[in-house]
Formats: sequence, C-alpha cells, structure tokens
Amino acid sequence: MKLSLMSVYRLRTALLICFIGLTLFSGLTITLLSLRLSYTARVNYTQEVGHLLTQAVTLKVESFLQEAEDVIEVTDRFSFKMENEKVNYSLLLNNLAHSLIVNHNLGTTIYTEEKTGYTLRLSLDEKPGFKYGPKSPSRFSESSVYTEKDVIVQEIIPNPSGTFTLKSYSYPDFPQKPFSVDANGGYDYRKRPFYLQGKAQPVLKKGEWTNCYNFEKNFKEIRTGLFYSTGLGNDKGELFAVLAMGISTEWISGYLNEAMQEIHKKGISAFIFERLPDKSKKVLAHSLITDVFPKDQDGNTIYYSLPKDMKDPAIEKMILSIPDSMLNGLELHGDFEKLFHFDVDGADHVGIIKTVLPGTSPDWYVCLYVPEKVLFSNAYWHFYLAIGILALVMVISVVLSIILARSASKPIESLVLLSQKIGKLDFTHKVRADSKIIEIKNLAHSMNLMQIGLQAFTQYLPKDVLKSLFDAGTGATPGGKEKDVAIMFADIANFTHYSENLSPNDLVLQLNEYLGCFSSVIIRNQGTVDKYIGDAVMAYWNAPRDCDDYAFQACKTAIQGLQKLYFLQEKWSRLNKPIFKARVGINKGSVVLGNIGTEEHLSYTVIGDNVNLASRLEGLNKVYGTTIIISEFILKACGVRLVTRPIDLVGVKGRDKKIMIHELLGIAGETSESIIKFSVEFKKAFDAYSKKEWSIGLSLFETLANENPDDKLSRIYVDRCKEYLNNPPDDSWDGGHQYHDK
Repeated sequence: MKLSLMSVYRLRTALLICFIGLTLFSGLTITLLSLRLSYTARVNYTQEVGHLLTQAVTLKVESFLQEAEDVIEVTDRFSFKMENEKVNYSLLLNNLAHSLIVNHNLGTTIYTEEKTGYTLRLSLDEKPGFKYGPKSPSRFSESSVYTEKDVIVQEIIPNPSGTFTLKSYSYPDFPQKPFSVDANGGYDYRKRPFYLQGKAQPVLKKGEWTNCYNFEKNFKEIRTGLFYSTGLGNDKGELFAVLAMGISTEWISGYLNEAMQEIHKKGISAFIFERLPDKSKKVLAHSLITDVFPKDQDGNTIYYSLPKDMKDPAIEKMILSIPDSMLNGLELHGDFEKLFHFDVDGADHVGIIKTVLPGTSPDWYVCLYVPEKVLFSNAYWHFYLAIGILALVMVISVVLSIILARSASKPIESLVLLSQKIGKLDFTHKVRADSKIIEIKNLAHSMNLMQIGLQAFTQYLPKDVLKSLFDAGTGATPGGKEKDVAIMFADIANFTHYSENLSPNDLVLQLNEYLGCFSSVIIRNQGTVDKYIGDAVMAYWNAPRDCDDYAFQACKTAIQGLQKLYFLQEKWSRLNKPIFKARVGINKGSVVLGNIGTEEHLSYTVIGDNVNLASRLEGLNKVYGTTIIISEFILKACGVRLVTRPIDLVGVKGRDKKIMIHELLGIAGETSESIIKFSVEFKKAFDAYSKKEWSIGLSLFETLANENPDDKLSRIYVDRCKEYLNNPPDDSWDGGHQYHDK
C-alpha cells in the first residue's frame, strides 16, 4: 500500500484514539513486543558492528602483511646485488632500515647466509611511552617517529668453535662502532622455522608466510609472531641466503584494542585465531590485549595460546562451537559473516565469525562475541515503561504517537545525512528506497542516482577540485591563476609499433596496466593525474592542493614508477606480451592553473610554456637514448638529493632560450655505488667537453662508451669530440644544440 504524508498524519490520529482503550492484555503484548524488537535491534547492531570491525581488521592486516611482503620482494630485486660472491651489505641494510623507519609497524628483519650462518638482524628501538593504552600515542599512525639512530642492527658472526659472536649497533654506526659485543651471545638462525621455510622454496619463487609460533628468549622485542621469508640466490642460481621479516601478534592485539575503543560499546569483545595445518586452533590476538592471555612463569604475556588456556572461557566455547564445515565452506568468504549462539556456563552468548584472508596463508579468523544479557540490557527499561503505560493510558498514547512520528522522520533524517555526506564527497552512506511514503521513496531513489553520478564524476575530475566547488557553493567558471608546479609526462617508447601489431582489445588491456602503474604512484606521492593522452600520462604537483617539496616528489614518482613498471615487464615477459618501456620528462615553473575552456565545457588543467617544455623533454629521451630527463630548474630545486648526469644544453621548439637538461639516475642514498661512479665519471667528461678540451673529453667518453656499450649518450659525445677536433667551432659556440621538431 502506498501512503502520502497526509495519510500518515491521519493514521497517527486514528491510532491515538485506539490506544485510549488499551487494557492490561494489550500492555503485556506491547511489553513482549518491545523486548523482542529491542533484542532484534541489538542483534542487528552487533552484526553490523561485527561487519564493520571485521572489514576494518581485514583491510588493516592484509595491508600490513602486503607491506611486509613488498619490502622483502623489493629488497630481493633491488638491494641484494652480488659481485664476485660478495654481498653489498650497505645497500641491503639501507633499503631495510629505511623501510622500518617509513613504516614503524613493520617487525624484525633477518638476513642469514646459508654456508656460514652469518646473520644481520634489524629492528626498531621502542620509543619511551610508545605502548598500547587509551592515553598513549597511537601505534598505528601514518607518520613515523623514528630516525636512522633508532634502527638497531645485530650482527651474528660465526666462530671457529661453532658458537656465534653477537655485535649490536645503531644503524649509522654499522659496521665500525658496536655499542655491545657478546662473544657467545649469537644464535644459529639457520635452525629457525622461517629459515627452513625460505630455504625449502625455489630461489626465484615468491616468498611465503610461516604459521605463528613462540619465539626463543633472545627475541626480546617480539615474543610471538610469524615470518615472511624468501630464498636469495647467487649468480649461479644457488641458494645463498634467506631474507625474512617478522610480525608481532602483539601488534594485532593492539590494533584490535584501538578499533574496539572507537566502537565505545561495553561488553563486546573481539579476537583472532589461527587454524593450523593439523586443524588445531590457537588464539593470536584479543581486543583486551594482556587481560585474557595467560602468563608464563616470569609473568610475561603469552600472545599465542590454546583456547583452553585463555582466561575468558567464552573464547574456547565459541571456537569449539564452530564446525569445521563452516570454516571450510564459502559462507565465511568475501563480505559474509556468520552469526550464531553458544553457551558459556549457562550464560547465552552471540558470536560473529569471518575469515580475515580468504584462500590465503595464514589461515586466520576474526571473531566478535557478546553475552545475550548485554543485548537485553535496554529491554528491561522498556519493560518498566510498559508497566507505567498500563497505569497511564493517555501517556502511553502520547509516547507511541511520538514513536510513530519518529519512525516516519527517520528516512528523512537519513536523507539529510546523505545530502551532507554528498556535499563532502563522502559516498559511504547509503539509504534504502523502500519507504511506503511515496514522496520519501522517490526522493531517496533520486538522491541515490545523484550519488552514483557524482561518484563516477570524481573519476574524471580531481576530487579536490570538485570538493572546492561544493565548499564554495558556486559553479565552475572559466578562469585561472598563476602557480608554480612540477609537471611530468610519461610516454611509452615506440608505441606506434605496438598499436599496429596488437589487437585493439589486447592493446587496451595492456595499456590500462601501464597507465595504472604510473597513476597509483603519482597519487601516493601527492600528485594529480591531469589526463591520459593516448599512451602518455600527464601529471602535476602542488595543485590544486599545496604540496611540500613538490619537485622532489615528482622525481621520486618517476623512479618508483619505473621500479613498479619493472615488475609489470617481468609479468609481460612471462606471458609473451610486448614489453612497454617508458620515457619520462619532468620540469617545474610557473603555469596557468584553472578551468580552461568555455562555459559549455571546461577542463581543470595547467597550461603554459613550462608545460610544453616538460612534454619536449620527454620526447628528447628518444634523441639521447635516455629514460628520465629533468630540467635544470628541477635539479636546482632538489640539489644533491638526486643522482644525475648532464645531457646537453638544448633549445626546444617554441622556446628561444636554451636550458641545461639532465638525466635522472636515482635518489641519493638509494642508488648503487656503480651508478654513482658512472655519474661522477660522466660529469668529468662533460666538463672537459664544455671547456673545449676535445682530446681529454674524447678519451673519457670513449672509456665510458666501451664500459657501457648500450649508452647512446656516450657515443654521441664521442662523435661530437671527434668532429670538433677536426673542425673546431667558432667563438660563439655555447656547447648547446637547437631542436626544431617536437
């Protein structure tokens, strides 16, 4: 039946007359109904809280595990370099140490060599007061509170007697100044489960997680946890070492504790248990942290325990109530949770269970439980209210009338909340369009369509720009302003060849992978993706939001984008797909920023000479055989933080004044010694060329060309030096070159 607002008001009046004649029987009926409705509402609330909590825990834990995997895999590919059976420990430790500093929630990292047992172990020194608790600073903050001095490096050196010497350093002091030395304090890590697992894997295979287990006493920072380990091979493809990162189960309990504090609901608890290969189960985290885990003989909390050893008997009862068929079934996978009832010493409880990482290792499940008496706590208030209603029928009528009016207003309140969130571009709130009031139903349907449209629109326009229009309360109008930004163009080399040889569908799919590779890194480094121009990505920094150190952020994005593209290239190679190679151009300077176009169609973008220059720099990579070209303005803004080499003094089409351009080779502190040495030697040769010392320049460039036969730029300068030796330029020569093509 469809009702209008006037119909609702007439119905409310009729109900007021009927409620006058309520008897004791009707009052009892209302009481029982109130009890039932209250219980149902609390169960629904518990299920909703359980859904939100399990979703949050799943995302947080999955993200954390993925971060640990990424650190190990990236370190394997970019930091573990062997030369003549020697490991570059400096590069290896640098990557691991800075990963711990950037994400201080990562655990202990251990590198152990197969033949000798030589081990390097990195961990963070705990900050004072940096513990779990409602008044403590959050352990899960995005910002880091650590520096290189807080990274502790333990070096375990094998002794001829079979023992191991333990040396401890602060990271900046390694390997010269240990702050402690114990001749017999080391341990053979080759006996640990994480090492045996990493050793058992093929060298080129991706790493795996161990199950949780209790660590030995010498693990002081982490008593219980699990490791992600992978085998590292030498140049012969043989196992040389194992690299692993450990995660503390205490960290998981800390996160559960903080998440439950945000819910602010007493009586509701959460825990995570692991199902082992032998089908046994162990609890690894609880929202109450130390209050429910057992203690060892020294009074230390055991964060990985059997359900029967937990102090709260509800934990064991709940786990025993879960059939294995439920854990093996599909009802716990995806976004589904299972709610069921169980008994603890005569007290009924309600529990919710959901898998944390479906189909992957480790096999974890998150559980939420609450006593049924907590669900009924508010129902008693309704019971006493019903007793009062029996004595005062008129009061009952007024109260029920208010409840009816409130139930009619709830959909409107939900619509108001929806409109407020849409105004903030928050699309998480949803409303149901099944109201029996026609006007409200139509309005809810229209607002849902508007939300879907706006959410799709944010994929075409930077979200910050759209939000600024909402906040200002005005429409978009043509116009712009000057602002200093960094601009980057990333293009695919020889894309025309690929487009001619791939089917349209295959081309689009592979191109989307490439564009997504760069776009995700741009957004992570505070950049704005302006547009996709065929196979090219255009992005800028410091607009529409201000961005600190935006020139360096653009350079870092280019390096990280190429590193991420490297993994895609490996994947494409395995699938026998074409290997897309990127060319990047970066410039900074003043541009016109704003809404460009007409009143009928606008585009929020940047235009100007500096934008054109960035595009030209990207194209010059083809001329010089380089990958990332930056302007002298970028180098001046970033200074010694970049590893570069000079390319040429060039004049590009559309620009009269020549500028110095450079090739970006890496980030200082993250680049190998061989690349840094190459950069220094190239600068010496270029300096001789610039001073018209042709014979010296020729000798240096020929050496570089012989050592690096694939370096086109070195061969270009060999040819130039030879030409100028035979035909020296006149006095007006400035060492540059003018290009008239794009």
